[in-house]
Amino acid sequence: MSSKNMYSTLLAAALLPAFFSCDKKDDKADDVEPPVETPSGSDNPVDEPTQTYQYVVVATSQDGAYILQTDDITSGQISIVGNGVETEAATAWIFYKEKYAYDLVYKQGDPAEVAAYELDANGKLKRRLNTYQMPSRYTTYGYFGDYVVTAVSVVQTDEAETPGLSFNLLDVNTQTIAEKVINSGNFTGNGETANLSGILEVGDKFFSGICTTPAVNAGGSTGTVTAYPDSVWVGIFDKDLNYTILRDGRLSYATGRYRSGYHTNLAKDENDNVYVFSSAYDSRTTKPSGALRIKKGETNFDPDYFFDIQSLAGGRHLFKVWHISGNYFLLQMYNTPNQTSEAIWSVLAVVDVENKTYTEVTGLPAAESITSIGSTPYAGDGKIAVPIVSKDEYPHIYIIDPATAVATKGLEIVAEGITAVGKLTYEK
Repeated sequence: MSSKNMYSTLLAAALLPAFFSCDKKDDKADDVEPPVETPSGSDNPVDEPTQTYQYVVVATSQDGAYILQTDDITSGQISIVGNGVETEAATAWIFYKEKYAYDLVYKQGDPAEVAAYELDANGKLKRRLNTYQMPSRYTTYGYFGDYVVTAVSVVQTDEAETPGLSFNLLDVNTQTIAEKVINSGNFTGNGETANLSGILEVGDKFFSGICTTPAVNAGGSTGTVTAYPDSVWVGIFDKDLNYTILRDGRLSYATGRYRSGYHTNLAKDENDNVYVFSSAYDSRTTKPSGALRIKKGETNFDPDYFFDIQSLAGGRHLFKVWHISGNYFLLQMYNTPNQTSEAIWSVLAVVDVENKTYTEVTGLPAAESITSIGSTPYAGDGKIAVPIVSKDEYPHIYIIDPATAVATKGLEIVAEGITAVGKLTYEK
């Protein structure tokens, strides 16, 4: 019997209330003694709080989703059986600056649900508030300043049914939510309305890819039937949602698309240079899947920078992108060259945006055996940890070294799926 086939046996053996309850992590952290205060007049200072961390892994089974925690993702095994905090089956996870983890639950046409998690002084995961609702649904997300931000195209309830962009702003400090809607008709000056793809914080502003479309309906616009498939637009927004729009004709619009979701194709390096990737998702475009650059502090595309990724990838299009470190970014690629209509993206590749190199990652399960790649990997210490689910074995976290593009099998998770990995810090 394979390890994965043993999964149902393990679950059947765990017929205890603890399996469905919360906070069943090893209680070692609860045994930590508090710092001893220095008596008056002593020369020894009071112990200062020290910052430490836990990795957070989101795993799933047929019964639900669970947040597990561990201090090592490079080896070993953890299980959802009798462990973890039960959570919603989130569509997306946002790790806000290693302080909080937010789950976003997509409800199709209904307002999204969200919950937040953090570590207490003993490093034990806890929920900040009960699940609560955003004012509207969402098609893209990110964070900016003190806010977790979601956005969606809407039709405003005025007499003219003006197209708009609805932003849900969740304040991470007060844990309150506000909605702000701005007009989106003729957003880029081409006569079409707009959808946004990604919320990327850069300094005191955020960047978003813009996908324009003439189609607006009662639920807002989520199509990409633009009459301009050979243009890429980026919006730069300030805290009041005032914006500047950039356009270039060397790429198609910057987004990864799946169902109603707009998955960001924007990423930045440590120096706040923004790289605008295009999946060339639209079958009508004449542009390749590639990248442009917006240098730090600039409000224009770098005219001297163009990276044709598709030609180096043997015709493959990119789907998603994450920054690793330095000039290295990780790309999730479509399996079939010159194809974006099939939702199969089990090829990973490392690109060096400065030297314009493309290297497919080795050390992973065969592409045809990978059933899913987690939506939220974790980049740190110069490498990136990616959740991988493959046939005939439990899910694993793979650690990818960008310098070699070699993946090493790390932590094994006894579960059916794994969607996210991140790091949360706390003081003790």
